[in-house]
Amino acid sequence: MFLPTNVRYSLRFLIELKKSDKPLSLKNISQTTKISENYLKQLAAKLEKHGIVEGRKGPHGGYRILKTNVSLKDLIDIFTEGIKLAPCVQDGFVCTLIQNCPSTKMWQETNKAIEKLFEDIKLENF
Repeated sequence: MFLPTNVRYSLRFLIELKKSDKPLSLKNISQTTKISENYLKQLAAKLEKHGIVEGRKGPHGGYRILKTNVSLKDLIDIFTEGIKLAPCVQDGFVCTLIQNCPSTKMWQETNKAIEKLFEDIKLENF
């Protein structure tokens, strides 16, 4: 199981921003991370919408990070529908076997453990 590209690349993007005291252009970040400028622009728009980065235009423009207490789980939630290992851990999922299913509890506990693990992985620690 791999995390989606947009989650992995957004983390790389944020780590680059975190290393700098001044705003960085997408062109510079693209050269450093080997992520296309167009893809970075898409990631930046979503991260800006969630208040994690700020972009400014102009000669001293670029992107800067606003929040470093962002977790890996936050990024997963922003770019995906969250961590769901099995249908029975999704909100509103109705399963006729849930009362007698031998694996439901295991999936629920495993899902919670993974969410907790990803919640504890914070950008500020890298």
